[in-house]
Amino acid sequence: MSLLWDFITTLLIIWPPYVANATPVVAGKLFRRRTPIDFGRNFIDGRRIFGDGKTYEGFVTGLLAGFVIGELTYIIVAKTVNITLELPAPLTVFIMCLAALLGDLTGAFIKRRLGLPRGAPAPLLDQLDFLLAALLALWLVQPSVLRVIYVIIAVLITPPIHLATNAAAYLLGLKREPW
Repeated sequence: MSLLWDFITTLLIIWPPYVANATPVVAGKLFRRRTPIDFGRNFIDGRRIFGDGKTYEGFVTGLLAGFVIGELTYIIVAKTVNITLELPAPLTVFIMCLAALLGDLTGAFIKRRLGLPRGAPAPLLDQLDFLLAALLALWLVQPSVLRVIYVIIAVLITPPIHLATNAAAYLLGLKREPW
């Protein structure tokens, strides 16, 4: 298979977790009441567990959007492309989206332990926490879909994509910081 098809397949595989990870930013603007996942509580170190930016509304909206949009994309691709691509099964997509959101929560947890305030940049952690968790979930649930080249491509393209989408969200007034 050519590198172009590997690139396209990688994008298709990581699309649902990307959507799941990005949707809470939009959801944060849609909901008037936002309930922090940590309910405002602190960890044993006296710092917030996750912070106000991680909410139930964003988590659920991200999970559903990632799954639905990911599956719709797979259906459209399956109907329009005459090449057989092995893509994650629906349950796997759901688990990957869940893992992406849990990976993002893990990143927030680590940032709070490091004393970084909400919105402070943490290069690579901010860009790869959700992706690595989603790829780990894929490897655990449906390993036949995951190839090493897909992981390499995903890890290489995600930081610039993540930074570009965050800059766009900043320009649209959805985020306070451009990173």
